[in-house]
Amino acid sequence: MIMKKILSIIFACVAMSSCVDTVILPDNKTVDEDFWQKKSEVDAVVAAAYAQLRDEVAIRNMIIWGDFRSDELVMTSTLPASAAYKTALAQIYSLNIETENTFTTWYPFYSAINYCNLVLQKAEGVIAVDPDYMRGDYEANKAQMLALRAFCYYYLMRVFHDIPVTPAAYLNSSDELNAPQLSPEEVLTMCINDLSEASKYAVSGSTYGDWRDKGYLNKDGINAILADIYLWRASVNRDASDYETCVEYCDKIISAKKEAYELRPRRRMAADAEKLDYYLSEYGDMYDDIFGQTGQNADESIFELQFRNSNVTNRGLDQMYYRYNNASANGYGYLKASSKFGSVDATGNGVWHNSVDQRLYEFVYDATSASVEQFGVRKFVATTSAGVNNTADSHRDTRSAVYQNWIFYRLTDVMLMKAEALVQLYNLGGKAEGDTRNEEAFEICKFINDRSLSDANKNSYAMKYSTYRDKMEELVLAERSRELCFEGKRWFDLMRYNYRHTTEKADLTKKLTEGYVANSDEFLDLALRKYAVPSAMKAKIRDERYLYMPINQDEVELNTSLVQNPVYKSSSKY
Repeated sequence: MIMKKILSIIFACVAMSSCVDTVILPDNKTVDEDFWQKKSEVDAVVAAAYAQLRDEVAIRNMIIWGDFRSDELVMTSTLPASAAYKTALAQIYSLNIETENTFTTWYPFYSAINYCNLVLQKAEGVIAVDPDYMRGDYEANKAQMLALRAFCYYYLMRVFHDIPVTPAAYLNSSDELNAPQLSPEEVLTMCINDLSEASKYAVSGSTYGDWRDKGYLNKDGINAILADIYLWRASVNRDASDYETCVEYCDKIISAKKEAYELRPRRRMAADAEKLDYYLSEYGDMYDDIFGQTGQNADESIFELQFRNSNVTNRGLDQMYYRYNNASANGYGYLKASSKFGSVDATGNGVWHNSVDQRLYEFVYDATSASVEQFGVRKFVATTSAGVNNTADSHRDTRSAVYQNWIFYRLTDVMLMKAEALVQLYNLGGKAEGDTRNEEAFEICKFINDRSLSDANKNSYAMKYSTYRDKMEELVLAERSRELCFEGKRWFDLMRYNYRHTTEKADLTKKLTEGYVANSDEFLDLALRKYAVPSAMKAKIRDERYLYMPINQDEVELNTSLVQNPVYKSSSKY
C-alpha cells in the first residue's frame, strides 16, 4: 500500500526529547516534493488518515477506554499467564494503573491528526497542478480532515482530560514536538469551530450511494460529533443552551435520515407504508443489518471505520472479544461481559428487565444462563443473528479473520443523545406544567426498546411513561446501556452522568492539576457494580482525576511540556 507508517526507518534523533515520535510521522513518500501532484495522491492521504484509527492499537484502546473501564466488561477468567496484555488489563481492572500501561498510548489518534494536518497544509496546492482536482474536491477533503481531526481531539480529551494540540503537520523526526496541553474547554471550543467550518463544505449523508456514505465524515457525521460535544459540555457545565444545541444537531441528523429513507425505495418499506419519525431496521433484521457478515453500513448507521470494504482484519476487536491472540484455536477474547450484561434482573436494578428483549441474545453468548458468571461478547463477533430469543444459542464462529466495521455513530445513539438532552432541559426548566420534553424523551426510548421486541411482546412488556416519569434520566442511561453496549460508549455515558450529580460543579477551564471535584455516589454505584465488593473500590476512584487515563510515560519523556495526571505514578521511578 502507498500509505504506511515509517516503522522501519531509524532516525538519529529519536531519543531526543525535542524530536517527534516516529510512529506518528506520515509515509516518507507523502512529504517528498514530487508527491503532491495528483488528485489520487490527495485521496490516498485522506484514506490514510482514516486508516490510522483502524490500527489494532486504536481499536483495542477504544474498547478498553469506553467499555472495560465501565461496568460492562471484565477480564476473561481463563486467560493464560502468557496472554500479552493480561498484566496491563489487571492493572486497569484493579484501578491501579501505571503510566507504562500499554493501554495509555495515544499514537494512532495523533497519527490520524498528523495526516489530517498534512492534507490541510498540502492539498490546496494540487488544484494548480492537476486539472482533475478541483476546488470542490479540495473543499470536500478539507471538510473531512477538519472533522476527523476534531473527532480525534474530542475523543482524546474525554480519555486524558488535558491534551496537547499540534500546531501543524510533523514531517520530519527533527520537528519540535513540545506542544503544550490545553484545558478541556479550549479543546472543545477548537473542535466546535473546526466542525462548524467543515460543515460548510461537507457532502450530504447519501452522496455516494455506497460504503463511503458511512466510511467518510459527511454532514450527518459532523452533526453527530457536534451533538456529542455539546452534550458533554452541557453535562459538565449543566448548561441549558448547550443541551438545546445538542437537540438541534440531533434533529438535523434525524431529519436527514428520514428524508433519505423516504426518497429511496427500501426493501422493507412499501410505497403506501405508514411514515415514521425514525426508520430503524426491523425486529428480525436488526443484527444482520448492523453487525452481521452481510450487513454493516446499514441505513441507520452514520459513521463506521471500514474494515470489510478495506479487506483489513479488525485485529483489535478480534483480540478483545473473540480470540485473545488472533489464533483460531482460542475460543475467547481478553474480555467478557459482566454478569449484569448477560442475565435478567426483573427487579429493575440490572441491565435487562425481561427475557424477551432480542438484544440480550444478539449481544452476548449463553444469555440468561444461570451457570455462567462471564458472558462472551457476541455483538460484532457473530456473523448472523442468534435467532429469536434463542436462550440456548451455541453458535460459535470459526473464522480465520474478522472484518467487522467499528461503529462510531448510528441513529439510535443520536436519538438517545437527544433524549438525554431533553430530560436535562426538562429538569433544568423546573419541570414546568405543560413541558412535554420528558415525555418526548420517553417516546424515543420506547421506540428503540420496541424495535427489540416481537409484536406480541410489545403488548406484554410495554414501557409506560407513568412508571418512569420521575426516573427518566436513569431510563435513558439504561436504554443506552442496552442498545449500545460493547460499542465504546458506556464509560463516557457514565462520566456525563457523574458530572451532572457531583456536589460541586466541575470546571472545564481548569486542568487536573488546577482543581477537581469528588465523584458522585450515584456514579460510583453504577460504575463499580461489576466488582464483588464495590465498596472496596470506591477509594480508588474517589475524584474526577481518576476518571481519566494517565499519559503514557514515553510521551511524558518525549514531550517536556506535558504534565502527568497527578494521581498516577511510573513503576520505573520507585
